[in-house]
Amino acid sequence: MRQRRLVIAMAVLAATALAGCADRPNDLDTYYDEPAGSTGQAQRPGSPGPRSPAPEPTPRPDPETGDSAALAEVVDATVLAAEDVAAEGVAPAEPVVAAEGCLAAIPVGLVSRQRRDAAWRYPTGSTLLQRVTGYPDHAAADVLDGRVRCAGEPLEVAVDPPVDGHAAWCADTACTILLARGPVLSAVEVEAGERVRAAEAVRRLAPIVAARLASAVTASAASGPEGGQSGS
Repeated sequence: MRQRRLVIAMAVLAATALAGCADRPNDLDTYYDEPAGSTGQAQRPGSPGPRSPAPEPTPRPDPETGDSAALAEVVDATVLAAEDVAAEGVAPAEPVVAAEGCLAAIPVGLVSRQRRDAAWRYPTGSTLLQRVTGYPDHAAADVLDGRVRCAGEPLEVAVDPPVDGHAAWCADTACTILLARGPVLSAVEVEAGERVRAAEAVRRLAPIVAARLASAVTASAASGPEGGQSGS
């Protein structure tokens, strides 16, 4: 009888112990030490991994390099050289700080390397001015036709070699001719004591300016993407 009671008591104790364990979560972390370097709960399958670092921003191209620098070289090569104006008997002079008249009508909202100004003076005191501008996103002929408006009367001038576009005006005692080829616009202005003398000088200079412009633009096109190299 005593043995039967002992068996029943042991069965009750075992059932009580099992009931107490059933209320505890089956957490394996309580049975094993956490590995060194662990940062927390393990990643679940299918969950997104750690984010990749953001890519470095692409640097913006330097406006003074590449196509811009090549165009600047063409602009430089379009400026008249000493031998081009030798027959005029002029001497180099300081370029004007602010253009007036027809030269002031030329759009020049560009970086400085895409615009060049030059000046010469006749022994009589008359002046010869040149302004060369380059347009990386426009044809110079379109700029001449659509944005240049000069006061005065049109002047007929024959141009050879041919260019993409040209126009000439005279106002008071100054005459100006503008020639466009490719992305470059070359303008020459002569101011003299009399309009007729200024007009004659512009007509003499027109083929010289056209040849210099054609040479510079053609040399740049022939040299390809690495071009723009042309000496004056």
